[in-house]
Amino acid sequence: MKLKKTIERIIITVALFIVILVIIMSSSPKNSVRASLLFSGRVTSALQCHPKENRVMTKAEKAPVWSIEKKYSYLDSSGSYYQQDFKIHQFVFLNYATPIPTSA
Repeated sequence: MKLKKTIERIIITVALFIVILVIIMSSSPKNSVRASLLFSGRVTSALQCHPKENRVMTKAEKAPVWSIEKKYSYLDSSGSYYQQDFKIHQFVFLNYATPIPTSA
């Protein structure tokens, strides 16, 4: 019985930690770009990059676009372009970044 309660507490604690981490990572556009890099498996890029707002792409896309430096960009899954620009989607106070193809 004691073991069952301990396991339940651990599960609740881990779930709460994950929820808090997701809220922190999506609280700002800069952190949401880093979270997108992190979830795509680019851990070192996520920790070292400094995303900046790309005002030219923002006007073209009619949505906030943030960019990372070229040295932190990476090839997409098809290998056809480097993912360097991220469109920011906002839901209430949470942000979500999706990579967009770099314009040629």
